[in-house]
Amino acid sequence: MFIALPILPVGAPVKHTPRKRHRPSQFLNGIDFWPFLSIQTVLLIIFMGNVPPHPFHGTSLDLAVVDHAKPMLSAIREDAMLVTVTRDGRVFYGTHQMRGDGLPPAIRDAVRRGSERKVYLKVDARAKYGDAVVVIDQVRQAGIKNIGIITDRR
Repeated sequence: MFIALPILPVGAPVKHTPRKRHRPSQFLNGIDFWPFLSIQTVLLIIFMGNVPPHPFHGTSLDLAVVDHAKPMLSAIREDAMLVTVTRDGRVFYGTHQMRGDGLPPAIRDAVRRGSERKVYLKVDARAKYGDAVVVIDQVRQAGIKNIGIITDRR
């Protein structure tokens, strides 16, 4: 099939219609890293936030295992008085290592600042009984009669 086109003489004016402006493509040409980076940052914060804080440095603590442990939710409060006895006899109040008779004044100071009048005691299962008794006596010297012992559930 043949279509005949009109032949224009040489030098005749040609009707010129201006072209429309070229629009940029709506498709994304590269990888947008900001959404990826923001998701990775959120995941990093979530997983780093779920790490339990280490109450003391360089020592693992194996708590006594019992059948009927009662949850002590107030022990995880920020102002809770937590005393830890490690298997080698070191005593920690919060994250600070206590030496000698430094525990009763620290507990009295925390009570003056508004802490609950209860001490939570974490004792390693392999610690000597005498070390735990000394700490309990020091807590009682500070005027605290309510002591909760933190254990693991079987």
